[in-house]
Amino acid sequence: MSKQSPPHLLVERALALVPDYEDFLPLSDALIVASRVDADKVWARSGGYATVGKRVVDTDRVEKLMQVVLEKNQERLRELFGLVLDAVREQQAGNPAAAAGLLIRAGELEEAEGRLDKADRVYRQALDIARDLRAKDTHALALRRLGRTARTAGRLDEARTWYEQSYHLALDGMDAVGQVIACQGLGNVCDDRGERDRARQWWEAGLEMAAGLNAPELEWPLFANLSVLAMLQGNLPEAERLLGRARERMEAGDVPGGHIYWLNNRGLLLLEYGDAAGAETIFREALAEAEGSWKLTMRVNLGESLLRQGRLLEAEDEARRAEEIAIVQRLITDLVDVYSLLGSIARERCDDEGFVFYEQALRVCHERGLPRKTEAAILHGNGRFHLACARDEEGRAYLEAAREIYRELGFAQELARVEADMARLVPEPV
Repeated sequence: MSKQSPPHLLVERALALVPDYEDFLPLSDALIVASRVDADKVWARSGGYATVGKRVVDTDRVEKLMQVVLEKNQERLRELFGLVLDAVREQQAGNPAAAAGLLIRAGELEEAEGRLDKADRVYRQALDIARDLRAKDTHALALRRLGRTARTAGRLDEARTWYEQSYHLALDGMDAVGQVIACQGLGNVCDDRGERDRARQWWEAGLEMAAGLNAPELEWPLFANLSVLAMLQGNLPEAERLLGRARERMEAGDVPGGHIYWLNNRGLLLLEYGDAAGAETIFREALAEAEGSWKLTMRVNLGESLLRQGRLLEAEDEARRAEEIAIVQRLITDLVDVYSLLGSIARERCDDEGFVFYEQALRVCHERGLPRKTEAAILHGNGRFHLACARDEEGRAYLEAAREIYRELGFAQELARVEADMARLVPEPV
C-alpha cells in the first residue's frame, strides 16, 4: 500500500502555531519565504504569484533554511561571547577604554543582525564605562551608535538627542572628525523626520568642517546624501553633479565598498531619468560584486528596473531571491522593499489579491517602527494597486492616508505624485 502524502497546510495556519516573540521570528519568516504554490491551483492565472494566504508550507525547504539560520546564529553567539569575555579581561587589566570599545563592537554585531534592543543595551553599557574616560573618542562613538540604533528603530526624537550629545562632545573636545560624523547623523535623522531643508543644512555644515581635514572618507557620504535629496526633489542635474563629487571623493580616499554604493545611486538616478535598461545594466554590474545586504538591495533594484521594462516574471524572480536573502540574513526591515516590489508586480498583472503584499509591508513597517515616510510610500503603492484593479473606493482611502503623511512631512515631490494619482479618480458625489 503506497504511503499517502500529508495534506497541504496553508502558510497562514502554520504561522498561527509559531509563538509570537522575537526568538521565533526567523521561523515565521522562513515559513513565508519557503512556501510554494498549491500544486492543485497552478492552473490559475495568478498561480505563480499566489499570496501568502493561498500558499502552502514546504517543510523540507523550511528545515534547510533554518539549518542555515541556526548555524549563523551559533557563529554570532561565539563571536559575541568572545568580545564580551575580552572586555572583561581588559577591565581586569585596568584598561576601561579597550573594554568599552569591545562592548561597542559587540553591540555592532547585534545591530547588524537587527537585534536593536539588545544592541541598545550593550551600547549603554559601553557608554557607562566611557563617560569617565579622559579621552572622549570612545564616549562619542557610543553616543553615535546609540543614535544610529534609535534611528533604525524609528525612535527619531531619541536618535536626535544622542547625535546632538555626540556633536557637542566633539565640539567641546575640538574633535573635527567627530563633529562631521555627528552632522551626518543629525542630517539623516532630520531627513527621516521630513525636515529636508534642515537635513541639507547639517550635511552642508559637515562638508564645510571636512574641507580642511583631507579626509575624503568623511566627505563622500555627505555628497551622496545631498545627491539623493536633490533627486527626491526633482533636480536631477544637481543630483548627478553631487553624485559625481561623491565618486571623486571615493576615488581620492580609496573607500572600501564605495564603488557599489556609487553604482546603486547611479542606477537609481537612471531610473528617475526613465532609463530602465541603463539602470538594469548598472544594477547587474553591482550585483556581481555585492555581498551581504547589498545583494538584497541590488536584487530589489534590479527587479524594479525589470518591472519598468514590462519583464514581470524576471522581476518576480529577483524579488523572491531578495526575500530569501532577507530571511536567511535576518534583514527583516528590508522586507518592506521586497513586498513593495511584489505589490507593484501584482499591480501590473492586476492580480486581485496583490494587496496582501502591501499589508505585509505595513506589518513589518509598524512592528519595526520604521519612519513615517516609509509607511506613506507603502500606502501610496497600495492605493495605486487598488486603482489599477478598478477598486476606486479602496484606492482613494489609501491615497488619502499617504497624502496626509506627506503633507505633515512636507515632502513636496511625493505629495505631487499622490495627488496626480488622485486626479484620476472620479470625484466623490457632493
